[in-house]
Amino acid sequence: MKRKWYLTTSRAAEIYTETISVRRMFCGDHEFFKATEFWEELCSESKSWKIKTFRKTNGDTYKLKAGVVAFDELDLVTLTVDEELWTKAKRGQWMENFVLAHELGHIALGHHDKGLVTKNFQVFQSLKGMANIPPTLEEEEANYAAVFLQCGVALEDPRWQPVELARRAFSDPEYVKKAQARVRLDVFQRELTRPRPSCLRIIL
Repeated sequence: MKRKWYLTTSRAAEIYTETISVRRMFCGDHEFFKATEFWEELCSESKSWKIKTFRKTNGDTYKLKAGVVAFDELDLVTLTVDEELWTKAKRGQWMENFVLAHELGHIALGHHDKGLVTKNFQVFQSLKGMANIPPTLEEEEANYAAVFLQCGVALEDPRWQPVELARRAFSDPEYVKKAQARVRLDVFQRELTRPRPSCLRIIL
């Protein structure tokens, strides 16, 4: 079935710019981190950011799934995550870290402003088995935001091979490869330098 949505280059450049600015508030351009470290830092800085872990019941199979709900106007954010997923992410498992970075991507892009619903990451059944196949444009945006957040400007550096960078940044190798190809396009680089109207943020 053909997908009806497509992430445009201009939108990808917007996501890149926004995510890099968020990343720079946490670390330097040439530093890497586990997504758990980012979440813990955010929660330590604000009492309104919380992480809730749960244990699967007997018989339940382990699922690469986490959810986050955010109320932007109140600065309330709650991540709900399987205890096993969190533990594996802290140990450096790349897919678990990518899941947690994906949830940060939803928040950074303001996806919750469109509707106060829980945003969930999950893998989906494909012809080749379980795969990270975003069912909507919003989920695709969060995937790219995750890679941009995890890898930063290293995506533009041709010295990094996709697998090597993915391992260093605890990210999804396939999405690192996609992101590298996209950010190195001339049209993408032109979008990054294109003047944009400044927006005044009004706090009520």
